[in-house]
Amino acid sequence: METITKSQMSTNRFSFTYKDDANVLLEDISDMCIVVDNTFHIRYTNQKTSQVTKQKRENLTGQHLQKLFPKKQAAFLSSLIDKLYFTDKVYNIATFFKVIGQKSIPVSMSVSPFTDKDRRVGFFIIARDTIEIDNINNSLQEKNKEVETFVYRVSHDLKGPLASVRGLLELVEREGDDLNVLKHYMQLIKKSTQKLETTLNGLLEIGLSGNRKTSQNTFPVRECIDDVLRSFEGYPGIKDVIMLVSVNQDLQIHTEEKTFRSILQNLIENSIKYRKIKADDSVVKISARIYKEGIKVKVKDNGQGMDKDILHKAFDMFFRGNHSAEGSGLGLFIVKSNVQRLGGELKVNSRVAHGTETCIYLPDR
Repeated sequence: METITKSQMSTNRFSFTYKDDANVLLEDISDMCIVVDNTFHIRYTNQKTSQVTKQKRENLTGQHLQKLFPKKQAAFLSSLIDKLYFTDKVYNIATFFKVIGQKSIPVSMSVSPFTDKDRRVGFFIIARDTIEIDNINNSLQEKNKEVETFVYRVSHDLKGPLASVRGLLELVEREGDDLNVLKHYMQLIKKSTQKLETTLNGLLEIGLSGNRKTSQNTFPVRECIDDVLRSFEGYPGIKDVIMLVSVNQDLQIHTEEKTFRSILQNLIENSIKYRKIKADDSVVKISARIYKEGIKVKVKDNGQGMDKDILHKAFDMFFRGNHSAEGSGLGLFIVKSNVQRLGGELKVNSRVAHGTETCIYLPDR
């Protein structure tokens, strides 16, 4: 690592000391650090400066500060130097740095006097690439919009069933003497509470998945799929669907088993929900095979399918492409999130009245 040593120089020269630990600090800082003498020749730059400007440190050292600026900034640089000569305060400015082989980049620059024995010998410059700041701000704005949308949709999806239950209970209080009417209302209340439970379970899974620390293990894929299918015994509509599984008994994968199960659970559940209406040939095919450095899993059905115009939204939070079946609109969003969590890839193809095929690649981790 480059070390700046103390040297005695004349008025136009430079005199200061850096210790090893100070050098380490400047090297580790995330901003560009530059030291210039009273003649504005560069005496030190940290590695970040070299990375951003695409210029070697040895080429910058000894050069005039103007080396960092594009030609259009010549007038600005001259004005800046004049101001710095007559101030002992920190000077902040927005400007541009030259980048070799690229367009100049906007930077936020802070310049402060560097003293040795109460005598100013140069200036210390901290500069930050504001493109990074803009990207961070834009990302935060997008996240804020996502949070606002999330809160709005959650409140909407939770208030609806609650309002239904409250209204139905009021009807029960008024008309509860008729047993048949009472049973009818109770069925409606049950339906609303189930919808509420589905939404809450989906939200809970989303909330836990980001913070969940689950262990990875090697497990047989076929056995896991069979176990997930058994969990659907008694599920509404399951008797109307033929389940076909094509997976070698010896196929295994090393990954987060609980997350893998969640992916299968949601895909299979969607295939059952959106099966063919009033038909006795509803089929769901589940297959898995070795692919690249992991496995490829397919879940294909011949159900209602989705129009190509809305297919790109299928994995968005709260999106429901088909309102003929009850759902929270969170299932496929959870699938996408979990596939990403496992470092996998996801593709989906669908045609209205022909069904949907979801293809997932999961690496062996």
